[in-house]
Order: sequence, then C-alpha cells, then structure tokens
Amino acid sequence: MTTARYVAVLLVLVARAVCAADFSAAEKLYSQGDYQGAFVQWQALAEQGDSRAQFRLAQMLSDGVGVRKDDQAALHWYGQAAEQGLAVARFELALMYSLGRGVRQDFPRAAHWYRLLAEDGHVAAQYLLAEMYKQGNGVAQDLARAARWYRHAAEAGHVDAQVKLAGMYSQGHGVNEDLVQAWRWFALAAAEGHDVAAVELTGLRRRLSEEELAEATRLTRDRRPPPTDSPIENDPEPARVPAAARPVLLAQRPDPIENDPESARAPEMVRIESGCFAMGSAPSEAGRDDNEPRHPVCVEAFSISRYEVTRGQYAVFVSESGRETPDHCQTYSDGGWRSLAGRSWRDPGYAQSDEHPVACVSRDDALAYAEWLSEREGRSYRLPTESEWEYAARAGSTTARPWGNDAGRACVWGNVGDRALRRHYRNWSWTTHPCDDGHAHTAPVGSYRVSLYGVHDMAGNVWEWTCSSYAPAYRGAESRCTARDRNGVVRGGSWSNSPRWVRSAARFQNRADARFDLVGFRLAHD
Repeated sequence: MTTARYVAVLLVLVARAVCAADFSAAEKLYSQGDYQGAFVQWQALAEQGDSRAQFRLAQMLSDGVGVRKDDQAALHWYGQAAEQGLAVARFELALMYSLGRGVRQDFPRAAHWYRLLAEDGHVAAQYLLAEMYKQGNGVAQDLARAARWYRHAAEAGHVDAQVKLAGMYSQGHGVNEDLVQAWRWFALAAAEGHDVAAVELTGLRRRLSEEELAEATRLTRDRRPPPTDSPIENDPEPARVPAAARPVLLAQRPDPIENDPESARAPEMVRIESGCFAMGSAPSEAGRDDNEPRHPVCVEAFSISRYEVTRGQYAVFVSESGRETPDHCQTYSDGGWRSLAGRSWRDPGYAQSDEHPVACVSRDDALAYAEWLSEREGRSYRLPTESEWEYAARAGSTTARPWGNDAGRACVWGNVGDRALRRHYRNWSWTTHPCDDGHAHTAPVGSYRVSLYGVHDMAGNVWEWTCSSYAPAYRGAESRCTARDRNGVVRGGSWSNSPRWVRSAARFQNRADARFDLVGFRLAHD
C-alpha cells in the first residue's frame, strides 16, 4: 500500500470513529480489554470537547494502560477537562502539580486548582489548601486563611483538619486563642480515634476552667453531622464519597519517624466512619462467584490499619512473644501450591524486606499478633470482619474494584498477577492482568495509590485474614468475629491472582491454621 493510500485509509477510519464515537460504547470496549478501540473513541470525543472523554483519555495516558505512558499528553487532557469544571480532573491536576507526578512540581498551579475545588466544597482540597497556606507553599503564608479552610474541612468531618484547627485555637495561630474551641475540635477528633488529639486533650484540661470545660463539652455534644453531598451528574467516576466521610487523599507514604524504625511501631490506623453499603457483587459483574450475593449491610465506625502488617512488625512480635511457628508453608512450586519444609514467614520462597507484608501466617498467628499488640499498646486490636473489610476496600465505590471495573488499571493501585509475574514464571498457566506492577511477588506496603479512605493495598499484595467465619450466603456471619471457627475467610487477592480474584467482593475460604505464601493480614479496632 502506498503512503498516500495508507494516509487516506487512516483518515477514513478516524472519520468513522468521530461519527460513531460514544462514551458508553468506549467504556464497554475498555472494560472488555479493547484499549485501542476505547482510546480512539475517547480521543474523538475529547477533540469535540467531551470533558468525560478528556478525563478518561488522560487516565489512560497517565497510567500507561493500553497506550504508551505520556505524562505531558495526560496533563493536556486533564487540563482541558479541568477548564470545563470537571472536579475529578481538577483534583488530579492539582495532585500532579503539587507532587511533581509526571510534571515539574508547581505549587502555585496546584494552589489554583485546589482553591477552585475548595470553593466548591471539595473537602480534601480544602484541607490541602489550608496546608499550603500554613506552610507558604505556592501561596503567601497566611495563617488566617489556613484556619478558614481547616474550619471548612473540619466542619465536614475531616479529622486531621479538626486536629490542625484545634492546635491553632490552642496556640492562637491565625485565630484568637480560644481554649473552648480548641477542646471542641480536639474532642471530636479524639472520638474518632485520633491519638494525638487524645493526648492534647489531657494537656488542655489543665488550662480550662470548670465553666469553660462545661461550655466546650456542650459545644461538642450539640454538634450535628453535616449533610452529605449530592451526586454530580455525568461525573465519570463510578462512585462518589460523601464529603463528611472523605478523608485527605494521601499521595505517598509518610516519612518514617526519625530514630523509630517501622518494625518497632504499632500499625498506623485509619478511622472509617459508620455507614451502610451494598455488600457483594451484582449478577452482571465479570468474574463474580455464587458466594457473593449482594445485600445491604451497615457497619459501625471502626479503625483499620493503613498498611498490611509487615514482616518487620511481625518479627518484633515473634521476638518478644517467643511464638513458635511450624517450619513449613504452602508455597508456589512447579506449577502449583504445595506444603514445603523450610518455608515460613521468615522465608516464604521469595525475597522480602521488613517493609513487605508478612506472608505464610495463619489466622491463628494473626490473632496471636493482635492479642500481643493489644497488651503492649493498651488497645483492643483484632482482625476486621468481612463486612468491615469490604466497606473499607470499596471506599464508597459500587464497582468491581475501588477504582472502577477496569482490571487493566490494577497495577496502578496494587500488586497483582501481571506481566512481571509472567516474566518470573515462564510456565505460568493462569490468567493475569494486562499491565505491569513491577513486582513478581510481594511489594513493599504502600507502594501503590492510596484509596479515598486513605488505605493502601486492599487490592493485591497478599490475601488478608478476616475474623469472620465462612458462610456461602453470608446470613450475618460477615458482621461477626468467630475466632474459634476453623473455617476462615481471606479477602483482597494477592500478587499471583487474576482479575477474577482481585475484586472488592471476591472472597475465599481457608482453614484458620493454614499458611500460604500469598496470605497475610491487617488489623482493626473499634
């Protein structure tokens, strides 16, 4: 075919794509793995000014899913959608500029987009804008403005904003010193499990008169929860999280505390607000099993660990408790899993550092760790129930995965069975994700994107024990801890699993004393 004829054919195909472009059809192509087809249609729509298509196109280019990763092109399309007022595009753009993710770090541009979002009531943007004003990043340092935006976020239930605002009232930074208001906000944060707020209350008590304490207590008691946001029409995100429940989106793992190694610290906990959701999967969900009936479930407020319990943290437990574990584990070898001597949490059959999630632990081991930590820390740690686990994993979403239905984006959010796995095991016979997360086995915890609830690795890395017993039709077992039952449940999928198993509703039963090289755990407390 001559060059002229090739160009003519290409122009015809593009013209047809423009005429036939349809956002929903492109979404369907994308969900079926036809990334090129979806890309062509979204590109045609994006050129016509469709902000939803511009956002989806930017996602593909930013994540490198189905196309070559191109941060500059992603920046262009996020910018186009953001200029049209699409909130999710504005937030993504602000994150790219504030973190230098794929572009040169530019705090003034980040502040511009955070400000527009904050003025529209976006709680995470309000908190992040307050941080910028407090620190003078991208804007002139202005403690009064910082206090204003902390207050907006605090009134919407943002716990970190409540603590920052309380500290400003306590010290008179940016606001007049007001110990009653300081107590009020510290108390609200402490009630949600914020340890720093609880410590600050103890010191503040000595500075309050009895009359001031009575007033502060009344203000705290009388506070009413704010109304939740209404859904935004035509928003391409699969689900929205009510503003009151939307915590700050942590873009990267916090730096470790100086002179305090990770392995010596208790797991960092994230407070999850109470709420109701549809547990299980829809009949039309790809990969679903019959043991995932969809049904309404309500959970009380609880805390869950931000990361899976690490090998280093577990090593401290074994050292201090003297717990002995059998020197064998179900480990992948020669095309399947078999119990091998010499394998354990110390050596699951692949290389790990202390920052990797512990594996080759049974539910009995996990419960023993929780009991030991509870005694050491003076707080009742446990494993999450199945319903708590799925509620936290979904982070407000109703789709197959926290980020949507597309399995191709899994490698941005977690460590799953993928191309890296196939490179390591040339004879791998199971289906894998059409992406590359960079790890054949486990990855250090917190290596991938964080959920809207501020929790990492709920999809992939290692399966996680729950405290619930397995019941095929649930019937209430999903909301109870039954530690003595020999029939346990693991959730979340692992480094070896296909898209079928890396879904929010996917569940697998396992003997409570079984140990596998792809099973670990995270903790919870009330």
